[in-house]
Amino acid sequence: MTARAQGENAAMQQVSCTECLAKVQVRKTAWEQTSIQWSGEALELCRERPACPSGSLPRDQFVGCETLRAALRDATARGSLELEEHAAAS
Repeated sequence: MTARAQGENAAMQQVSCTECLAKVQVRKTAWEQTSIQWSGEALELCRERPACPSGSLPRDQFVGCETLRAALRDATARGSLELEEHAAAS
């Protein structure tokens, strides 16, 4: 199985934002690669999303929550968000 196929089949892990407690599903295949799946509920709870401009241009789109991004970095550093390359080796 290729690395890409393994990453696509990897289980998602739940991570909560430390500010608004929105829960997202995350797959971390490498330090540089994180896939985040937002639910409708998480988008509604996010406190940073309403601050984004609304419009049809790419620069007007919601690209993510900085507080959640920090929570993902912290969870990875603590080991509670496992890198898939390490999970596969276990």
